Amino acid sequence: MSRRSPRTSDIISLLLNPSLLTGGFFLMLVRRFEPSGRRWLVGSIALVFTVVVPLASLFVLKALGRLSDVEMRIRSERTTVYLSCAVSYAVGLALYVHLGAAWPLTSVMALLLSTALVLALLNQWWKVSIHTTTLAGLATVGMALFGGAALPFVLLVLVAAWARWAAGAHTPGELVSGIALGACSAAAGLLATRAWLVR
Repeated sequence: MSRRSPRTSDIISLLLNPSLLTGGFFLMLVRRFEPSGRRWLVGSIALVFTVVVPLASLFVLKALGRLSDVEMRIRSERTTVYLSCAVSYAVGLALYVHLGAAWPLTSVMALLLSTALVLALLNQWWKVSIHTTTLAGLATVGMALFGGAALPFVLLVLVAAWARWAAGAHTPGELVSGIALGACSAAAGLLATRAWLVR
């Protein structure tokens, strides 16, 4: 049962959609790290494989009866979504490696892929928050790459956690575990891929 105004928390959850924010974050990375001549290509790949395909998969699965709602409130229905997103991220990652995209973009795409697979595994027992996992990961990468300019992403993690709790979508444990998973995997992934890609 919702502890605050359902309308407010649902609107905030919608505005802080993980796929949309991830796409916006990629555009920031493209602007900062990619040469101007191919920003449109690298940015388009990010938008297609981190925003369009993941969001489209929700509505397709809903239309096919595989999802009760696009909020994915039922844990047992989430695994298919995670795996479809993982396939999308894998294609995006392959394209970035082929193009020789800047290491931060390749790193974040690899992070999305690995996180989707980990969430698919954890989902067998626990409904970890996608919102807090994604936003904590973006905030961690953002602070590492942009410093204090990424502080709004840190604040958005807290806002998203409140909204998901207020809407009754997650328990505090599911929200905190998402924050921990997102931040720790982002930090480890950033260090590992930087060491691998930057020679």
